[in-house]
Amino acid sequence: MTIPFTEPHATSSIRQQTSSAASTIVYAAPDALRAARALVGLTQTQLAAFIGVSWRSLAACETGSGATLKTIAALRDYYELSGIELLGTVNLTTNEVEGAGARSKVPERHNRYERDWRLLPSGISFSAARALLGLEQRQVARGAGLTPRQIGNLERGMSFTRKGHDRLRDYFEESGVEFLSLEANSLYFGVGVRFACEQEPFELLPPPTPSPWGKH
Repeated sequence: MTIPFTEPHATSSIRQQTSSAASTIVYAAPDALRAARALVGLTQTQLAAFIGVSWRSLAACETGSGATLKTIAALRDYYELSGIELLGTVNLTTNEVEGAGARSKVPERHNRYERDWRLLPSGISFSAARALLGLEQRQVARGAGLTPRQIGNLERGMSFTRKGHDRLRDYFEESGVEFLSLEANSLYFGVGVRFACEQEPFELLPPPTPSPWGKH
């Protein structure tokens, strides 16, 4: 099943609300959890501190080895409150997760210009793509024919060439990663990644309408 998430709230409320989440567990693929953390821009140590668990317990959820339901619940609630949606559909025949990944939440069709949505200047998150594959920068650099410094610059959106950008995107797409985003007024929402699959990444939305605040 696809895991829906809700609108972000203040960070100070996260730990309090995650403490009661264990009764509403839904499976979260390790790949999706890694991509989600990249989208919020936190290290494992920082995220573990935010949700009040040990680094070792968080790392176990992101590798799929020794994960606890309590930590999975805390992670799911943290990402929900941060406006991040975990993606993935369980194939009941093979018991495998198809299309695992994460993206920033997509607004409802009648509220797609609310200011609280994550509107970003780029529709591509290379850091989330790397996290989805579980690779280090040096591994991606070797595979894409770039340097680790170039990978870091591309992930931060700093000092890169179009050739390097396209080469890195090609590398990830050839590795089975699908980049997700929707554009509105030259900004992007629903930005994220998933393993490519046949399922449509977004529900059909009506054509963009002018923002009541003008161009962002």
